Amino acid sequence: MAKNPKPSEQRIVLENISWQKFEALLIEMEADRASRFTYDRGRLELMTPLEEHDRCHKLIESLILVLAEAMKLPVEGYKTPTLKRSDLGIAVEPDTGYYIQHEQQVHGKAAIDLTVDPPPDLILDVSFNQSALDRLSLYAAMGVPEVWRYVSQPGDDFLKGQLHIYGLEQQRYSQIANGFAFPFLPAGRILQFIDESDALGLMTALRSLREWLHVHHEGKP
Repeated sequence: MAKNPKPSEQRIVLENISWQKFEALLIEMEADRASRFTYDRGRLELMTPLEEHDRCHKLIESLILVLAEAMKLPVEGYKTPTLKRSDLGIAVEPDTGYYIQHEQQVHGKAAIDLTVDPPPDLILDVSFNQSALDRLSLYAAMGVPEVWRYVSQPGDDFLKGQLHIYGLEQQRYSQIANGFAFPFLPAGRILQFIDESDALGLMTALRSLREWLHVHHEGKP
């Protein structure tokens, strides 16, 4: 018997949407919006995430918070922030934007305003299918220094994806082995944490991560 096709994230692209109309949609749909917006100079993509999407995000956020605690770094996280640059005609909503190096500049703020605030130091972007718009180019135009992109497929093996770290250099991203926010952490260790969370449970994966941190970061002279 043929298997039913796996559900995927729904993506709809609307053309010829003015910035004024985009702003009006943000206000009109603010209360009960489930979709996430990506806007690039007249093209608007609406993506409705699956439940697995949020689980991936929460797992990786657990890792980030443990890393920040181990390094005694303040961190301010904004879940699904609307990052907008009206002067460039672009907007994008990642899973989370984290302020680490610039945490003091946004501490206590309810939302990010890129007209006065710096861009997040680290963006987490989870994807189960490809966006019709080039989200990395939008992050680059906004000056986001680092993006973690987790790419997978929906279904039973959604925690068997790939984690790519992108660093901004000369206004373009290149894939790098270790990021800027946590330079001792390779992408492979993030994937190991996800695998252990899937196979052994989150608490076991967190204990393993703390032991690894003690050797590779806290244990350094």
